[in-house]
This record gives sequence, C-alpha cells and structure tokens, in this order.
Amino acid sequence: MNKLFITFALFGLAGCATTTTGPTPSGQDQYVMSRQEGAFPSGSEPLLQEVLEQANKFCQSLDKSLEVLDTHENQGPFILGNYPKATIRFKCL
Repeated sequence: MNKLFITFALFGLAGCATTTTGPTPSGQDQYVMSRQEGAFPSGSEPLLQEVLEQANKFCQSLDKSLEVLDTHENQGPFILGNYPKATIRFKCL
C-alpha cells in the first residue's frame, strides 16, 4: 500500500513541474523555444522572461546575439490542460 501511494505521489508531483522545450530549429537560423508551467500554476511565474533568458544563453553559446521575432503567452483560464505557457520565435545573429 505504501509503495502504491508513493508511486502516485511521484507521478502527481511530476505533473507540477515547469518544463522548457527547445530550442527547436524552425527555418534559416530561426528557433522556437517555450516554457510551460505544470498542473497547479500559481499564476505568478515570469515564463516569458525565463524563456527569453534561456534563448539569450543559447545564442551566447553560439557567440551570437538574440533577435526576438515573435512572442506568445497562453491566456487563462488555466484549466483542463491550458497551462500557462510562453513561446518565442527567435534568431541568433
């Protein structure tokens, strides 16, 4: 019984994690990157700022500068899988 409880608790906590996807190539020197909050968002996560910082670090690792082409943030209500998410499309120049 304890093992079953622990297993479900771990799966439940995994759904609460913030995840980052990308950078994913999307054209000539273009990339897409997103950051999504988990199942129980507090609504105060600076997801757009965080994904911009990660994209900037990625471009710096290539000895290039970040140029943001487009940004998008999910609008609420944050229910039924519509979790807070920020997505950017960018170039490294």
